[in-house]
Amino acid sequence: MKNTLQEIKDKLSGDSSISEDKKNELLSLLDELEGEMGNVGSGDQMNNISSHVKRTTEEVIKEEKNPDLIEKALNDLRDSVTEFEVSHPKLFEKVNNISAMLASMGI
Repeated sequence: MKNTLQEIKDKLSGDSSISEDKKNELLSLLDELEGEMGNVGSGDQMNNISSHVKRTTEEVIKEEKNPDLIEKALNDLRDSVTEFEVSHPKLFEKVNNISAMLASMGI
């Protein structure tokens, strides 16, 4: 999980197509998500969520964006945390914040 989130941060840091403000905001959200994920669930569940965050981020920062693939990745990301909506609302909120930001950047 930590490796996947670090990969995402590295890709974002090196991406020139995203404004510095958006990049910093997204990196901050990823830090918050990482902190929350450390308090929740099994390693497999957290790896699943971080993999979906990575896939969604990769779709959004692609040079040639495909809105259908971005939408699918966002839906999969949201679905990956649905089971935590009641038991871990902060985790659910963090992922929804990231999803909303990525959606606004990619579509």
